[in-house]
Amino acid sequence: MSVKSELKSATRQCAFINRLVKEAEACTDSDRAGLLYGMAKVESGNLSKSLRTLLARKRPAHQLNQARAA
Repeated sequence: MSVKSELKSATRQCAFINRLVKEAEACTDSDRAGLLYGMAKVESGNLSKSLRTLLARKRPAHQLNQARAA
């Protein structure tokens, strides 16, 4: 997958997470809100993993470790 398509995918994931959180905030059913927040948490973890993988392919490991420490 190209960097451009991976970034487009990340943008779609962000939009999806945003919709989940907004729906959870507007929800009056606490069980459903909890489920939506849980889905947003899982999806944000997936997004984070995807971005770390992309960066690992583009930058040497020692540079990634320095960036995380900053």
